[in-house]
Amino acid sequence: MTCPSCGTTDLPESAAACPHCGVAVTPASPGVVVSPDLERVLRRDLAGQYEIAELLGRGGMSLVYLAHEVELSRSVAIKVLPLQFIQAPEAVQRFEREARIGAALDHPHIVPIYRVGTSGTFLWYTMKLVRGRTLSQMIAAQGPLPVDTVLAIVAQVGSALQYAHRHGVVHRDVKPANVMVEESGWALVCDFGVARAFGNVGLTQSGASLGTPRYMAPEQFDAGATDGRADQYSLAILTFEALTGSAPFTGDSLGELVKKHLLEPPPRVTDLRPDVAPHIANAIARALEKQPDLRYPDIAGFVDALGGSAAPRIPGGFPVRPSGTPLPPRPLPRPPSAPRRAPAPPPPPAPAPSRSRSRLALAIGVLLLAAAAAAGAWRERGWIARRVAAWRGDTVRSVPRAHPLRAAPPPVDTAAPAHSAR
Repeated sequence: MTCPSCGTTDLPESAAACPHCGVAVTPASPGVVVSPDLERVLRRDLAGQYEIAELLGRGGMSLVYLAHEVELSRSVAIKVLPLQFIQAPEAVQRFEREARIGAALDHPHIVPIYRVGTSGTFLWYTMKLVRGRTLSQMIAAQGPLPVDTVLAIVAQVGSALQYAHRHGVVHRDVKPANVMVEESGWALVCDFGVARAFGNVGLTQSGASLGTPRYMAPEQFDAGATDGRADQYSLAILTFEALTGSAPFTGDSLGELVKKHLLEPPPRVTDLRPDVAPHIANAIARALEKQPDLRYPDIAGFVDALGGSAAPRIPGGFPVRPSGTPLPPRPLPRPPSAPRRAPAPPPPPAPAPSRSRSRLALAIGVLLLAAAAAAGAWRERGWIARRVAAWRGDTVRSVPRAHPLRAAPPPVDTAAPAHSAR
């Protein structure tokens, strides 16, 4: 048999769960068989929108292809669910839930969903193409990973889960196969197909629709209400496996796995890897408590106890702020305003008058004052003479006014000439 989740082949017919990822398997769930006709119909249905390149992976009933989006000229990953292979209505619900929740969660460590669509043959959605490997592939290839690498990946995954929990969403299927790690070390969480809102009861189908038994919290086996502490339990198993190369609970059957999760205490990580610091081992042990109330209150508490920070990591080239520092508010855009004009230069000072012009103006002013004074004196003299004559009773001819600047004419003698006596 072939595992419908991780693709492990040559599983024994008696196996009830995949020994690698822990997902329940049956002889009737070999996964989707990709035929040339299936890919031809897919290319026909998406012609003009996407160019299908190659198959990237497959699950129980879905396929993931590398595609080129024609309109935006970019590479994407497209996940399709062939309707002819749907064996239960829950598969459609899971697929639609995964697309809807993934599109609603906007976080740098969650694989973004671009578009969702349907045709007469497929349900499909497109998402970011992550160029890298899953954490499960890294563990299978390298075995136990360096402690610093594990803490860096867990901090990024914890940041994504903490964000989802604040928005009322529980992932419920946290495992290495659902963590993509790019070549740069950037980690992203994917596959929200079994996620649900806090307090809601999810699908009751056994197997992958409830999560992956190898990584499920004890309360998830009851199919009751769960919260973010169930994801904390699964993240602790992921951390344990990345540090040691194996999960704390394994079994040849689903019943054996469930029994260990419910009843048996997990081994201590330092028993398998002595170089792990005690505080890391203590944090993992507390997060793996059977009772949710005995775990950390949230994912951030677990990541902090490991020595990391459940805050989004910033790519290289961007300024880094201390953990917990809030983002400064973005200034509102201002409407464009007319360019300011430069102030006009002050007028040049008036030239100082020359000294010769000043003297000429002063002389003219003196002459004018003198002429006015002389005219006033002349008029005053004539007025006094007339008043004296009127007081004496003499008849005085009015003296014509003379121009103040011209000499007065000599007086005329009006007396009769004297005759000589003969």
